[in-house]
Amino acid sequence: MIFIDSIEDAKIWLRGGATEPATLQSVDLTALDAEFAKVSVAGSAFMGCGIGPVLYAKIGAENAALVTELPALPSKLPAFAPGIYTVADLYDGMEDDGSKWDPVPGQNGQPGWDGTPDWQGFDFFNKKKNVPRTLTPVQVMAARMHDTVQEQALLKYLQGKKVVAIMGGHDFRREQSSADVEAAKQDVYWECVEIAKRLTEAGFLILTGGGPGVMEAGNLGALLAGEDAKVVAAVKAMLTHQDFESKEWRSTAMAVRAKILGSWTDDPPASKFSLGIPTWLYGHEPPNLFAGYHAKMFFNSLREDGLVTLANKGIIFFEGNGGTVQEIFQDATQNYYLGEGQSPTPMVFYNAGGYWDRPCGDQYWPTDVPVDKRKPLMPLMKQLATEKKFQTSVFVTRSPKAAVTFLVDAAAKPNVTKADVHLGNTTT
Repeated sequence: MIFIDSIEDAKIWLRGGATEPATLQSVDLTALDAEFAKVSVAGSAFMGCGIGPVLYAKIGAENAALVTELPALPSKLPAFAPGIYTVADLYDGMEDDGSKWDPVPGQNGQPGWDGTPDWQGFDFFNKKKNVPRTLTPVQVMAARMHDTVQEQALLKYLQGKKVVAIMGGHDFRREQSSADVEAAKQDVYWECVEIAKRLTEAGFLILTGGGPGVMEAGNLGALLAGEDAKVVAAVKAMLTHQDFESKEWRSTAMAVRAKILGSWTDDPPASKFSLGIPTWLYGHEPPNLFAGYHAKMFFNSLREDGLVTLANKGIIFFEGNGGTVQEIFQDATQNYYLGEGQSPTPMVFYNAGGYWDRPCGDQYWPTDVPVDKRKPLMPLMKQLATEKKFQTSVFVTRSPKAAVTFLVDAAAKPNVTKADVHLGNTTT
């Protein structure tokens, strides 16, 4: 079945006689009634489209499908909004200082993140931090339609692109700290920026979870692609560490984005583009301001699968906790159970401080202060890779240059990865 999400493609389909059924999504078709009168729409589906009277009658008469917007989501986050979100979409109404002014009758208004479309999604989906609301069946259907539309727009955008995902914790600092542990994390933040910058300049598209910390560093590296050392140094000086729930976290990032693009609301050019796939399940972690697009979703399960599956040219795993470990084994599972004709995607473990290859017998005890969060992961990872012969796709390093070289070399080898196959099925 053909997938159509633009008026131009709808006109081409109609001029060809609409001989093959199509799914049309988020297209205003009200001006095309005369053209629809000449064709059959049997077997086609119309999702969130503007429908004229002639087409409406034909849908009923010819047993086509009509799916309309369910009035269950926040007003600025409709299920059938065309395309994936820009930073300006999610932070609509924010001032340059990271605040939003929401006048309330009889009051002075409230500065803050509250009231942005992004916050509305978090408030709709969560009863409190990391605890989803119990949604009504209509709300569930609307949220799932929203995520499906986001996924389809994302798949269309990624067709033919070389995608490398960067995954890791949200707690990496932007600037130097006096504490040794935090200083080491700050170093890794900027090493991640360097890796993402080099990969973007080499023609890869960076994909992250869209949040703060290492995810922000990945999207920032892409935004700095093509910039010289002076600009990088200036950005580093501007990005002071701030709590990601503060307006200062937003305002410093807005200033950096404006320095690079002219305005923080402007979209980056293709040469600086990157993507985030955040989730409103973790909506207390706002989307970072350095991605080009955010395909933000309600349901984390779809988001996690997308992050892993779409990374067709590799994933770099920086230090992380439960969520990152989950992503590692999702990727390992896909590499373990490859289909015929598919190749494993490269897995790079950025091993700062021996984080990923801690000996299994040397584990944290409740009496340990401070808590040592290093993960004894590599023995199990190596066992899985050996069983299914994808050892050469697993690389452990602490060198930005080595990580980039490994992924560039791997991409030069002819193969068909799991994500390539998945993306090829988007119109079937």
